Amino acid sequence: MNAKLYKMKKILITLAALLILILSALFAIPVFFKGQILQLILSQASHNMQGELKIKDMSLSMFESFPDLNVVLDDVLIIADKSGINDTVVKMPYFEASVNVKTLITGNDIIINKIHLEGCLLQVNIDTAGCANWEILLGGKEGNQVEMTDDIKDQKNKKAKKRLLFNDILVENLSISYNDYKNSTYASIQDIDLELSGNLSAENTILQVLLSLDNISLRQRNSVWVNNIDMSWEADIAANFIEKSFTLKKNKLNLNELELDLIGRIDFIEDKCKLDLQLNAPDSKFESLLALIPKHLQHHIDGVETSGDFKLHASAQGEYYENHFPSFQAHLKVNNAHLKYPTLPESINKINIDLSVNNPGGSNDLTSINLKKASFDMGGNPFSLFLTINNPNDPLLDGGANGVINFESMKKALPLKEITLGGVITTDITFKGKYQYIEKEEYEKFIATGNILFNNILFANDNFPKGVFIPQGNVVITPSHLRLNKLQAKIYSSDFSVQGNMTNYLPYFFKNEVLKGDFSLTSRQINVNEFIAAQQLKQNSGKKQEKGLMTSHISSPSATEGTLEIPKNIDIKLTTNIGALLFDRLLIRNIKGDVNIARAVANLRQLKMEMLDGSMVVNGHYNTVNPKNPRIDFDLNISNVDINKAYQAFTFIKKSIPVAMDCHGEISAAMKFAATLDKEMSPIMKTANGSGYLSSKGFLINNNHAMNQLASVLKNDELSRLSISQLKINFKLQNGNIVVEPFHTSFAGNPVSIYGQQSVDGVLDYTLSMNVNRKFFGRDINQMLKSVPGSNNIKSLELDAKISGTLNNPVVTPDLSKAIKTVTKEAAKELKGNVLDGLKKLFR
Repeated sequence: MNAKLYKMKKILITLAALLILILSALFAIPVFFKGQILQLILSQASHNMQGELKIKDMSLSMFESFPDLNVVLDDVLIIADKSGINDTVVKMPYFEASVNVKTLITGNDIIINKIHLEGCLLQVNIDTAGCANWEILLGGKEGNQVEMTDDIKDQKNKKAKKRLLFNDILVENLSISYNDYKNSTYASIQDIDLELSGNLSAENTILQVLLSLDNISLRQRNSVWVNNIDMSWEADIAANFIEKSFTLKKNKLNLNELELDLIGRIDFIEDKCKLDLQLNAPDSKFESLLALIPKHLQHHIDGVETSGDFKLHASAQGEYYENHFPSFQAHLKVNNAHLKYPTLPESINKINIDLSVNNPGGSNDLTSINLKKASFDMGGNPFSLFLTINNPNDPLLDGGANGVINFESMKKALPLKEITLGGVITTDITFKGKYQYIEKEEYEKFIATGNILFNNILFANDNFPKGVFIPQGNVVITPSHLRLNKLQAKIYSSDFSVQGNMTNYLPYFFKNEVLKGDFSLTSRQINVNEFIAAQQLKQNSGKKQEKGLMTSHISSPSATEGTLEIPKNIDIKLTTNIGALLFDRLLIRNIKGDVNIARAVANLRQLKMEMLDGSMVVNGHYNTVNPKNPRIDFDLNISNVDINKAYQAFTFIKKSIPVAMDCHGEISAAMKFAATLDKEMSPIMKTANGSGYLSSKGFLINNNHAMNQLASVLKNDELSRLSISQLKINFKLQNGNIVVEPFHTSFAGNPVSIYGQQSVDGVLDYTLSMNVNRKFFGRDINQMLKSVPGSNNIKSLELDAKISGTLNNPVVTPDLSKAIKTVTKEAAKELKGNVLDGLKKLFR
């Protein structure tokens, strides 16, 4: 019995030791491999990209995904560093992977059985020069190459053979934003969820894909092409990784609520891609097509009655490689559809669409786009258009539009309760010919005729109650230009009348080339404040909508929100004659001059205006080549404006010359001023540079903090209200720092010279030298001076002062050395000590 107990005890001890050994190994393995895995990640990153990889923390565990090694990375950043500017390309709060331990120890390939990515942000930015931040992911770092020995080369080659192979991949809440500042194109996907499962390390496997894309948006300049579209895709894909062949099996694709079938196969052969794909819409009812309406507008079609059907089919077969397309066809047809809201008296009838895109395979020149017909009838007013484009690279065009859009009938057919519409647009347009005729200005070979008539057009809504009113206007169409004849408009309380020619309009529409124009703009009054208030209301409304829809912290494509972006592909000359313009509390009258808008820059030439009881002439430009950071560079000539009103009107004066708040009088100026603007369209002072002068025939400083200190020094409250004589101040502006050259003037008849500087942060460093008449000294000082022998000869005293502190809290520190020297010169030397003590006490 004792022997059995002894054996049992020995077995238990052995099992316990083995358990302790296993547990120790489970704790020790992560420690052993942590350095190896981290080094593998960093070396792979260094080999495959040029950017900087930052990992805040990495943890390893054998317990989370036993028998695999669980790897967790926190706060991973991939940063592109170009020209000293850090641009975060990838921000990854959480990354988890399960790594096969056996492959870590023995295998050439490292197998990762599961990847979990959560809350990742991918930001793709292309600057105005066309450089993309994601280019860092295309290649390893260059330079810093060192010569390697044969042993090192062998080790490096062995390491290079190691591959990362993946199995299951889970992505949650991935956000992507795309900002192309060169081409003014902005896109975003708010939320991407992906489940990809299957043995990616096997030669053959079935990949199960579950993909969801929420809030897909695309904006180019001010045109919104896609607005908050959702897509989901569920598929089984038979994958052969040896032959690089992928066949779609079970498949379910949805755009919003429109269900689509995608079937076929994709093969990758060297640098070619062989396609055999077909796309169909299984449901042919017209109401199914309405699912493509953005989801935030879907409530507008609740309860709508429809009839008619549609067909959608697309296919691609053949090889795709550089400059070679497979054969592809796409066809959308809507047959005699009908749409009616049950609560409205009229309907939209005879809705027909016949659109096809074809290419037999080969060059893009063989592509043809044929919108054979798009038509509808609303309230007995038919409207139709057609367009054929053959060879997009050298297009042969044939198109036109004809019909009437009566907005009164539209109100009776569509639920536009929040919108007020009125008026009639009549169109009759035809064009036909080769695009090259336009490029060669052979307008006689290109047919383009017609006109567009506007009659009492009105658009208004709750946020825009006064709306836009176009009482009349006519656009005449010719091959060479569009002629705008007395196109009148009233927006809020502002009125506009535009007349002139628009040229190069066909290259603009079909090839995104430069649109040119020469117009005259006449207005009795423009109230800019109403437009700013409407823009802010629109932005706030948009943010509230986004707050309810967004599941991540990426905003919709509005990279230049708050700034006024000028398109790069327009070249417009505008001759202005504006009676009055109201901006904030600034009223500007009689604005006349030229504004040329070209290549994202607005050039102002001899733009004259009356303002602040004076006048101003502006030359210079407003530059949005980089729309995220617009710049101004102006040459201003200002005559006899009210200095206090100028303080109230201009941010620059408030920030840099706050003493103007206490001044009354007129000033003139000539100055150059350049700066970058913030999203509020205000100058960023650290970027401000320029030079010029300010001049005045005289003004009054009343109850200024610095002058109050000077009055306290001289014991005379009258100096807190000073009359300044004629002066001219030359200054330089360097990165927001103002340097004032020495200038001479007088305070209440007392000669004074001033010079110094102030920093962009408002720190003051000025020197003031005055020759103060004795009558301006207070009673205490005069009583003391009378006791000094020879004081009757003292008619004035020199007084220096340092003005330090800040713009909001200046400090005046007197320098009495010159005054004391004058007094002691008239007095006996033995009285010097008493005089010095007395003066210091009085001038404290």
